[in-house]
Amino acid sequence: MSQVLSQKSINRIYWLSWIVYCCSYFGRYNFSATIADIVNQGLYTKAQLGIVGTVFFIVYGSGQLINGILGDRFSPYKMIFFGAFVSSLANLMMCFSSNLVMMCIVWGINGFAQSMLWAPIIYIVSNTMHGEHLKKAQARLAATLPVGTLSAYAVTTLVIRTLSWQYVFIIASAVLMLISVIWAANALLLGAENRKIVPLNRQTGEPVEKKSFIQIAVASGFFLMIIPVILHAMLKDGVMTWVPTMIMELFKVQPSFSTMLTLVLPILNFIGAIVVTAIFNRGKKSEAKIACYFFAFALIPIVALLFINHYTPLVCVLLLSLITSSMCGINHIFLTLIPVSFAKEGKAATMAGFLDCIAYAGSAVSTYSFGKIAENFGWEKIIVFWLGFSAAALVFCLFLVRKWEKYRKRT
Repeated sequence: MSQVLSQKSINRIYWLSWIVYCCSYFGRYNFSATIADIVNQGLYTKAQLGIVGTVFFIVYGSGQLINGILGDRFSPYKMIFFGAFVSSLANLMMCFSSNLVMMCIVWGINGFAQSMLWAPIIYIVSNTMHGEHLKKAQARLAATLPVGTLSAYAVTTLVIRTLSWQYVFIIASAVLMLISVIWAANALLLGAENRKIVPLNRQTGEPVEKKSFIQIAVASGFFLMIIPVILHAMLKDGVMTWVPTMIMELFKVQPSFSTMLTLVLPILNFIGAIVVTAIFNRGKKSEAKIACYFFAFALIPIVALLFINHYTPLVCVLLLSLITSSMCGINHIFLTLIPVSFAKEGKAATMAGFLDCIAYAGSAVSTYSFGKIAENFGWEKIIVFWLGFSAAALVFCLFLVRKWEKYRKRT
């Protein structure tokens, strides 16, 4: 692409990719933001709604694996359009779903559609931007999570207080439909959708020699990444999904108030990703070593939460924010920085898909299991699990450091 499109056009495609992924959160986190209100209305229990969330994460994770592999073979522009377009339709159908089974089916469709976005975006970024442009692009991609999540929770809070939870999905559908049309129009205008991006060796300018997934996985220490990726996702999405309900039940506040409090989370989450990017761009610490620092730091607020009954709702949310901020920093490492490193092997989208698939396997488990544990044993027991998860992930990352740094030096 860089051979046939100007830097101005590349920047335009990049910023459109950024906007698309940011908007995708409207159609992804809107469900978790409505859980407290749906439960409060007595429509379904936490465990039942947890099943819907689990279906999404299972399908999304599987889709990441499939679309990651396809992303290295087919037009990323078409994949991004279809993903946003189908997600728009799924969100519209969600507000008309009359029973739990229908909600699971529709939200599962949405999960697969959403999985068509990230790997193609990573493919475009890693193969069209280099040097300082790439570093800045990676940092800006990290902002999609807090901006998208903050927007989703803010809109949800406003809509729930003034209308009903069904309108949350209608608004998400409209946003995704609009951005999919804008994306398609710009891709056609630039002629980008007909141009295959060929990964090039940055020293010779020749097409890269592609290796098998197994060869790359063994050399890079990929298999040591699996546990940290799963556990960080369980913490990140498990906390994000259940915070509104947790605050409502522990402190007896209104659903809209508990959701409003969680607006603090996305703001601080962005700080985690920015700190990771700043440390990484200095060039003195590897991605794996930075992940160790962040898992270790997360242990502090988790231990503090063991005494959750002694805090106010705001203090509780701030401690939870420190956890999710750390996990979002780690998320940026494993799902953005590390996959981009595989572009030189011609496997950026594939590795992004594999790592995202693994992450959402953890998310799927946490969404249902955390709701079930909370119902049977209370929120205090969940915090003990969080402590164990972070400690275990830290141990695996310590083993990963040497292997990953050796791979990075060799490639």
